[in-house]
Amino acid sequence: MKLSDIKGEAALDAVADLIDPITDLAQDKILVGLLRLKNYAPAIKLSIKGHKKAVIRILAILNQQDPDTYEPSLVDLPKMLLDLINDPAFADLFQSQAETTEETSSSSAMENTGASEN
Repeated sequence: MKLSDIKGEAALDAVADLIDPITDLAQDKILVGLLRLKNYAPAIKLSIKGHKKAVIRILAILNQQDPDTYEPSLVDLPKMLLDLINDPAFADLFQSQAETTEETSSSSAMENTGASEN
């Protein structure tokens, strides 16, 4: 299922539920770089190897299933992952979360030295 297929209150619930797993993925700078380069095979592999729970949670939410009991089959996973990566709405949501994560982690802090000019 695509993000754009989820409507109304279910869409609000989906967005709220997707924040945490997408944030988890967006904090992986290597993954974000692979996705920006559209290097999908290594991105999918890295997602699966390094972020299993986030990937399962995202797929469960998109398929409107309970993330705690969702168990996709080996046969279904490749198609679902490719559909997810190719979903423009997911790419936009992931990209905006990645940018937010980068801005938060790379912003510089101003130091207050307590010195005042006389």
